[in-house]
Amino acid sequence: MRSLALVSMMVMGFSMAAPHNALACSLSDRQLTIQLDQRSAELGAQNARILAEWFIQWRDGLGIESLIVVAPAAKSHKKIADERLKNVSRIFEELNTGKAPIAYEVELRSDGFPDLKYLNSLDVSVQPACIKSGTC
Repeated sequence: MRSLALVSMMVMGFSMAAPHNALACSLSDRQLTIQLDQRSAELGAQNARILAEWFIQWRDGLGIESLIVVAPAAKSHKKIADERLKNVSRIFEELNTGKAPIAYEVELRSDGFPDLKYLNSLDVSVQPACIKSGTC
């Protein structure tokens, strides 16, 4: 019982000594979904800030090996999705001081696709640098 208490105290001590900007490396932490206004390419100030802060947290935390940004779109709204990706690229390119590769993709769905919330979103996923080095 005493050894269990000792181990618990050690774990607690290590967790308190961990950097405050350290990120967990779970799948949910590596993905970000942003909701956008229907049929608008504009990100809005709040979403732009969320994207920038998320990117900086990864860049300055565990590091970024690569990113992918996906814009779902109905076929007839591909132009809007392309513009959304262009707007995100303007933010990320300024912040990408390490020059991590960033892929931008439109995920086309058929016109009449029923999930409008999905079609009016952006999904961003990071491959942290720590995965390559095995330090996650």
